[in-house]
Amino acid sequence: MLGCGYATCQPLIPHANLGRIAGGITDQTGVSVPEAAVTVIDVERGISRSLVTDAAGEYTAPNLLPGMYTIRIELKGFQTVERQNVLLEVGKEVRIEIKLQIGEERQTVTVTSEVPLIDTTSYTLGGTLSNKTINDLPLNGRNYIDLVTLRPGTKVYPGGGTSRRASNGLRAEDIGYLIDGVRGEEALDGRSVLNAPIPAGDSSSSLPIDAIQEFNTEENPKAEFGWKPGAVVNAGLKSGTNQITARPLHSAETARGMRATIST
Repeated sequence: MLGCGYATCQPLIPHANLGRIAGGITDQTGVSVPEAAVTVIDVERGISRSLVTDAAGEYTAPNLLPGMYTIRIELKGFQTVERQNVLLEVGKEVRIEIKLQIGEERQTVTVTSEVPLIDTTSYTLGGTLSNKTINDLPLNGRNYIDLVTLRPGTKVYPGGGTSRRASNGLRAEDIGYLIDGVRGEEALDGRSVLNAPIPAGDSSSSLPIDAIQEFNTEENPKAEFGWKPGAVVNAGLKSGTNQITARPLHSAETARGMRATIST
């Protein structure tokens, strides 16, 4: 898909930072269960999405924000099943298969097992670094892109400096950079617009690592990512939750408050 301006056309990557949860529902004998009510619950934000399985017992919930989810399955004549602790990472797809047991709907079976470490939904290689990992690892300059080389097949060309990262032996400009689903590479030589060094020194613009929820590096990326044959570095920014957190006063606000108290 192309987005055209006055003189140029560039690929549009809709919702590239969002993920998808899909799967199939069967009964205890392995037969597909159609028309089962599926509720996908975003635990951190308190948002839910309601679905119904199709004739093959399949369901799909696309365009989901990264985070922790609970999947609830309900159908008359079967026990309600809740699959908890479903971690959805930036731009990833998770497949959750659930088996229903005959019983009353008010009986709830809670499943807390984790998602398998092996992704069987696609052929892409790579991995995800969480915000905790990004903050805990030694990172001179606080530039998250420096962590890209931790992935197999990604390296820095000898003598090329930090702007010459490459994936699987391809050119540095063959790596694509996404920030919350928006293309973020420079048109001239393919470097990231953010956190990229300039001829006179270090980066002129920087994305704080505290603002990043996580980022992943995908080699052999899907066709939806468009015209980059190398790796795709996909960073997702933190979003709000359903919890209210009090904002601490800054030093200037504290000083004003102290002066007001003294004056009265």
